[in-house]
Amino acid sequence: MDGNAGNGKSGVRIVMDAKREKECAGSLSGIFDELMEFSMETGRCRGVFYTEGGCRLSVNQSFEDFRTFAWENIHPEECRDFLGIFNREHMRKIMEEGKPLRHEFRCRDIGRNYIWLRILLIPESGRGDTVLCYVSDLGDKDGENYLLRQIVERYVYRNCDYLICLDADKDSYTMFKRNEGSDLLPQESSGSYSQMVQTCIKGYVVPEDREMVDREMEIRHVLSVLDAEGEHIITYGVKDPEKGYLRKRFQYVYYDRPGRIVFLMRSDITEEYQEQLRQKERLKDALKNARVDSLTGLYNRQAICREISRFLESPACSRAVLLFMDLDDFKNINDTMGHRSGDYALRCVADLFRHTLRATDMVGRVGGDEFVALLTGISAEKGGVECAKRLCEAVSSMEDPNMGGLKLSCSIGGAVCPKDGNDYDTLFVKADTAAYEAKRQGKNRYVFYTPGLELKNGYCSSSMS
Repeated sequence: MDGNAGNGKSGVRIVMDAKREKECAGSLSGIFDELMEFSMETGRCRGVFYTEGGCRLSVNQSFEDFRTFAWENIHPEECRDFLGIFNREHMRKIMEEGKPLRHEFRCRDIGRNYIWLRILLIPESGRGDTVLCYVSDLGDKDGENYLLRQIVERYVYRNCDYLICLDADKDSYTMFKRNEGSDLLPQESSGSYSQMVQTCIKGYVVPEDREMVDREMEIRHVLSVLDAEGEHIITYGVKDPEKGYLRKRFQYVYYDRPGRIVFLMRSDITEEYQEQLRQKERLKDALKNARVDSLTGLYNRQAICREISRFLESPACSRAVLLFMDLDDFKNINDTMGHRSGDYALRCVADLFRHTLRATDMVGRVGGDEFVALLTGISAEKGGVECAKRLCEAVSSMEDPNMGGLKLSCSIGGAVCPKDGNDYDTLFVKADTAAYEAKRQGKNRYVFYTPGLELKNGYCSSSMS
């Protein structure tokens, strides 16, 4: 044992193998708090010396011991990295590569307080099966500095491409550090921030975002936003020759407001951006499905009611015609050819309505074989009559070999806005009543509502229920 404490370290240095201490540390042993050696041949480890009162890694005599020691003594944030180093496979890798390894971690001392330690693992020269482990206590000040570096490494650089310190008055910047795994990196320092911005814009910003980025990164604008809001964020697209389209974010914050010193961090938000696009597509699909009849692709009952009501309530509506279209004897197709043929016929009719009506008209399916259309911009009732006639003729002239020669026809009822009503419900009931009259008269025809049709037919519409 060596009771000398003149090595600048607190406590007494305990030497367990003076010969190995002299061979492996010599005059430099004073700068270390502990030395131990690992044998690859036996899988054992043993201490050469340690400082009393500090952390003793040399209490472990095998790699298996290190696992128990780690869970009890190493800080949880560094435990997995520690075990990734102190195992036989990793030690053998150090031997094969022949390169030293330095690592810092927190470990409990004899008082059960966490202290920062640094280890230096070195393959011993001339002995092909031994790795030496030198241990140093970093002390409070060095430990705090290392902790700050770890925070920056883990929570800043892992989440950004680079961090820049910008001197707004001098129009210059310095890059503290950049993530070498990132893409499209600027120079680490430059006499001109403005020049770096232009290089960035011309070099990789997508054309549609260049004007915006040029405006938002202009230093006077940046300072103006920071003074007002405390933070300035820009998102834009870049085109990487290997990775394709990427989405980036610039974030500006003050470091020194009086000195006009600004931190600028660039982050990659491509995954977040792509997920937002996917969510928008899902929302778009959900909205579409909520509006569209799944069989025909026309507006469904709720959507056509909503769209027509919105139009009738708008200032753009001066005159319009509502048509209620009911296929005649449609039950015959389902009974004789099956519901699959019936569904096919409904799709054919829906396509016919789409192509016969104008793009500005609205059409939807409101029942099994019932449809509603709103003819917009009709200057006189005559225009609605002509459209209803075209629809009747088009349905009755449909020929499709898949329908087995069966003929279709429809009865159409019409109601005029504002003469017969100003809202969807009123017009719907009157158009439905007129369609009932068309069926009573022999089907395959159109009838427009006139007062008294309800009394004439003794008919009360149930289609709205």
